[in-house]
Parts: sequence; C-alpha cells; structure tokens
Amino acid sequence: MNQYKNFKQAAMAAAILQDCESMAALNDKVYPKEWHVSPDLLKEILQVNPEIYRILKTPEGVKGMYSLIPLNQEAYSAVLEGRLSEYEIGEHLLTYNQPKEVYLYFITLIVDIHDDRCKEYASMVIKDIPNELVRLREKGIEIKEIGGFAVSSEGAKVLPKMGFTNEGETVIQNGQEYPVFRAKPEQVIKSIV
Repeated sequence: MNQYKNFKQAAMAAAILQDCESMAALNDKVYPKEWHVSPDLLKEILQVNPEIYRILKTPEGVKGMYSLIPLNQEAYSAVLEGRLSEYEIGEHLLTYNQPKEVYLYFITLIVDIHDDRCKEYASMVIKDIPNELVRLREKGIEIKEIGGFAVSSEGAKVLPKMGFTNEGETVIQNGQEYPVFRAKPEQVIKSIV
C-alpha cells in the first residue's frame, strides 16, 4: 500500500538546478557509458533555458524525464545528420523568451527501468509530452518539427507509437548507426492523447 501511495505522489515538473544530480544518476543507471552526461552539463543547459527538461519526481527521486531542445533549423539538421555532437548543443540552444520558430531536438526519454512501476512511470512521462507542446504553442512558440534518434530497440518501438516516423534516415553517433525519427507536433499530440 505504501508503494501505491508513493506513486500517487509522483508528478511531472520542470527540472530545476537542484534536480541535476538525480537526473544524471538516472541517465547513468539506464544508458550505457557513452551516453552519460554530467550534472554540470545539465546545469549549464538549464541556466540557458530552464524549460527544456521535464522530470517525473517521486518521493524516491527522479524516475523519468524527457527533453525537447529548441534549436534553429541549421543546428537541428546538423544534429540529426551527425555533423553536430550532442555535447555541442549548448552553444546553439535557443530560449523561449521571445515567441519564435524552433525545431525541437528530442534528446532524452528515460524511465527508471529497474523500478517495479516503470510502465506506469513511462505512461506518465509520455502523456506529458503533448501538454508541453501545447504549452509552448500557447506561449507563441512555432514548432516546425520534432526529431531525434533512437539509441535503443525500445526507443525505436516507442517513437512510432508517439507519432514519429523513420523514412530510412540514420545518423552515426559514437561509432554506431541509429535510426532518425521526425514528427510534426500535431502528429505527436494526436498519437499520444
């Protein structure tokens, strides 16, 4: 019963600087070493744009998160084509201070797969994405496209269910080839809601 109570206390929220250690720990727990990020890098990105990381907070800490990185078309294309490293994105990160046109790089979708409630947490994280897209639109942000690549077979299965398509495009990162997925915001909202 106590675990159920804790699940009810789980909620999606915008990440703050104090969450970066827990976010990095979750990332390290789920992803292989070549995809680990430091808390300092997360803090650096949050200081430029505090609205890009959405996390699932529970009494036990961060159990899930996703990130939509706003970029201009040139930087967005460069990332999806492998010409710009994920570690260089901070130099191209846009803010949401002024209504503008952005391309969202879907860089992270993580849930603690070692938790008994991982499926419930995954559902909460995924169902938050349309809310975030609507929030950005209401703020005056014109989202031209959302794109990313799947670094796991699970990601390659989940993204199409979320409205993303792969037209045979791939990218090389860390010496590995990954499928690239793209979507219009309306496709994502319709597929998830």
